[in-house]
Amino acid sequence: MNWAFNWVQIMAHHKKLLGALLALLSAMCLSGLVFFESRLSWQAWGISASSLVVMSAALAWLLASVRTALVQLGLGLYILLMTLGGLGWLGVVLDANSVLGLVVVMTLMTSNLIHVLSSLLREMARGLFQFDAVAEALKLNHRPIFLSNLTTLLGFVFAAWYEPQLQSMAVVVTLGAILSYAVTLSWLPLILLSWLLEFRVGNPSDRHGYLFVLDWMKRYPRLSLALTLGMLTLLLGLVLSQPMIWNAMANMWGMLLVLALLFVVFWHSVHLALLNTLANFAALLFALALFVWLVAPSSLPLLWLMVPMGLIVDDGIHFFSRYVRAKQGLFRDNDSAVRYAMASVARPIWLSSWTLFLGVGVLLLSSNDDIQQASWVTLLSLATATAVILWLIPAYLVRRTNQ
Repeated sequence: MNWAFNWVQIMAHHKKLLGALLALLSAMCLSGLVFFESRLSWQAWGISASSLVVMSAALAWLLASVRTALVQLGLGLYILLMTLGGLGWLGVVLDANSVLGLVVVMTLMTSNLIHVLSSLLREMARGLFQFDAVAEALKLNHRPIFLSNLTTLLGFVFAAWYEPQLQSMAVVVTLGAILSYAVTLSWLPLILLSWLLEFRVGNPSDRHGYLFVLDWMKRYPRLSLALTLGMLTLLLGLVLSQPMIWNAMANMWGMLLVLALLFVVFWHSVHLALLNTLANFAALLFALALFVWLVAPSSLPLLWLMVPMGLIVDDGIHFFSRYVRAKQGLFRDNDSAVRYAMASVARPIWLSSWTLFLGVGVLLLSSNDDIQQASWVTLLSLATATAVILWLIPAYLVRRTNQ
């Protein structure tokens, strides 16, 4: 049963009623702004707003769609205000570090939108009308988006458990993650059923994704293997040369175990769950090792670890979710499943990574040292995680097929 198609049908036939209901619920949540309190400076607010604007501008360029960027900007502002209204009702006062929580919420929402809208544009490029493409995009993305939001939420809950001073940030991210998922299933399809995006039929970038990466690997197997081994050697060498990072990761093992168990539940595969957990762990370790090598900090606070971990886990979830969908559907052989994942979701992963990279880069302008350092670690982690998911993982899966 295609619940997404039925849900879109219901929304299409009751747009006014659902719009009025959502507007009423929004007004109730936003009324909490009356009670909202903050210790953030005007600079912090300006940086948060600038980050959202930069991500919207990047999305307009990368997707060649101004209307898509306007949807992201509007819903991003909506999520931000709804989160602040919810904090007002809960009586949570924002502190200096909470600006990172706000940015995590905005980047999480942006990632959700990029994956749904990229899938929608791909289906339109393959010939579907936008209304049908909305249902298909929701069907393909709702489970990985739910899992991504859930893992991010749980990560910050773990962080607040270990370090109570991060509790306000955990509340911000938890509330924002719940709202982001709800908006993805409500306001987003309602808007797309009422407002047409740019015409996309036949767009080759939308249709073929990043199949050229796999084609290149198969055309030049020895060079591909050499590059893969070089990346692994660099990763392992740098990680093993910085023992300081292992002490910093001591509080992360419990969270990584929970993530692995969640992946097993959702994908019904211990192998893929461990592979994705290892990929995220390796990306974060490499980023931390590189950061320590370049900056030589005296310590690595948990805050610097949780912000990147909350963002990089998204890439692996979307890749493996699409890979599992292929294995459970028409593409039972491993090679075809990898090709399907690279064709359908690799480009959204690349686009979301670049967009988030630019959005987080704005935080380097902050005068808060913790925010600056956490931003550097996050930028390094995003770059590493993208390389791991879009190169090392496909190379491993393809090679495993050929053995």
